[in-house]
Amino acid sequence: MALVTISYEDLQHFVRIERDALDDALAAIGVPLDKFEGDEVAVEITPNRPDLLSVEGLGRALASFSGRAPPVYAVKESGMKVAVEPSVKQVRPYIGCALVRNVKVTDELVKSMMQLQEKLHDTMGRKRKKVAIGLHDADKVTPPFKYCALARDALSFVPLDANEKMDFGDILRRHPKGMEFAHLVGELCPVITDAHNEVLSFPPIINGELTRVGENTKNILIDTTGTSATAVMGALNIIAAALADRGGQVCSVQIGNKEYPVLQNTKRKLPLAAANKLLGVALSKKDAQKMLGKLGYRMQGEEVLVPGFRTDIMHDVDLIEDIAIAYGYNNFEAQLPAFATIGSKEEVHPLNELFLGLGFLEANSWLLSNEQLLAKANISAADAPKIANPLTSDFTLVRPAILQNLLLALCESKNEKLPQRIYELGIVANPAQATHLCAAIMQPKASFSEIKSVFECIKRETMPEISMGAAEYAPFIKGRCAAIVLEGKTIGYFGEIAPSVLESFSLEQPVCALEMEI
Repeated sequence: MALVTISYEDLQHFVRIERDALDDALAAIGVPLDKFEGDEVAVEITPNRPDLLSVEGLGRALASFSGRAPPVYAVKESGMKVAVEPSVKQVRPYIGCALVRNVKVTDELVKSMMQLQEKLHDTMGRKRKKVAIGLHDADKVTPPFKYCALARDALSFVPLDANEKMDFGDILRRHPKGMEFAHLVGELCPVITDAHNEVLSFPPIINGELTRVGENTKNILIDTTGTSATAVMGALNIIAAALADRGGQVCSVQIGNKEYPVLQNTKRKLPLAAANKLLGVALSKKDAQKMLGKLGYRMQGEEVLVPGFRTDIMHDVDLIEDIAIAYGYNNFEAQLPAFATIGSKEEVHPLNELFLGLGFLEANSWLLSNEQLLAKANISAADAPKIANPLTSDFTLVRPAILQNLLLALCESKNEKLPQRIYELGIVANPAQATHLCAAIMQPKASFSEIKSVFECIKRETMPEISMGAAEYAPFIKGRCAAIVLEGKTIGYFGEIAPSVLESFSLEQPVCALEMEI
């Protein structure tokens, strides 16, 4: 969960709630109250509701639940245009923009927007990798704008909180934000510029000082960029709705040859029969519509209008969950199931039992991968099946191996207690589909001998027909690697991970690993 801190006094601008009623009101919409001291309110927001990561979003949700009609956002055209060059396709392919006019910038708004950006970056933005957000004083720059990717030394500008011009390479080496997020940028750097080649943003790193939002700002330009078109649009809608709730007029921006859709509702048929069956109640259509209204939905005939900022609504069951929330979980009557079931034993692969006995934890990583991640592990993607129309640059092919996923898992848990032992038994394709076993150990004394002992356990307990032989394999240190052989055919490798691979995954401890076809 994300911990969000808001001002109780600021919340009163959006919904009037007495202090002693706030805990119950928040609990009713599924938001636990963590702390309420003086003017400070701290709440925990679940990952599926990023629209509640701000005082504006919480105020909107509480107001709807109390009976106020959900807001209607009228979006006008701004006349602004953004040209997107092909150079960003392999770098950071998606961009969304909106202009919010007539914003009254206050200390409360600045604090709220800073926190909302930070929380969106950390949650749905996956630490800015999936989506990054920029807010700009639109009156300081001149449209049309351009989104392109340039070499690290191609352009200089003054980044936020700096007092000198720096090129992209300088920012990545010297600026605090550049050093923190340098791993997200390759040799080509995405940048948004205006008609005079002034820099608005170097996403996902930092904005330009030129467009800093201040107390005299009246019109705010929002940009969202990332590797997921859905996340880019969702983040833009959340920010735009928050600024609209502050009194701003949201305007669309033309990206390429089309107006970028902002705060557009999606339509879903009211799943009344499915809701009654799943929840075990007998709601009328009027009852269900009223309950959805309490969760911020409007109706259009038989259809539910899902707000653009509700990024969590993907299936009918998501609407049914909101009906249940509005109905009140405590109002459901406890009942014994009207059916009986007979359990059966699930077959477990012998290797699962072996590795659990050896003290390994089982991993379950993505079946899809991308060339950049494989390259970090020195694994070829040449024969991996490619996705024809990928929705995100994170998933462009079917993984030909599992090792890169386990290294990524170790990277994300590198601050946890050592030693770390993980394994995965899963499907790969290179190009034919196969099942692989992969295991990795990270600890200060991880070595060839340690992973060799794992190989010998596999041979002794489950696969006595395999043997080992001398070999070299790019992810491993030369001379500290061996092939796994079955009937004269190499079916896998084990050894110590090469220092260059460890560095590319930001791993500071030695790692030994094994991967083989089974």
